[in-house]
Amino acid sequence: MKIEAQLKKNKNNKSPNRIIGKLLTMIVFLFLITSCKKASSCYDEELYQQYKDKGCTTDCPGVTGCDGKTYCNECEANRHGIRVK
Repeated sequence: MKIEAQLKKNKNNKSPNRIIGKLLTMIVFLFLITSCKKASSCYDEELYQQYKDKGCTTDCPGVTGCDGKTYCNECEANRHGIRVK
């Protein structure tokens, strides 16, 4: 009887280690979900190959690439293989 009562008590009583373990698992899961990049990349290898050796002007109005980053100008974005929005 004592063993059954103890087992029943342990099932109903959530130990701190079990709670911490579940909490850590949830935190890691949320971190992995939020840190994942989009499956489709806007990087264009062909564009990169076309512009990698080109000299770009120093004109720097600032443009936003399809990756959301700001580049000095369209030529600079293209040198990184990124199209401008």
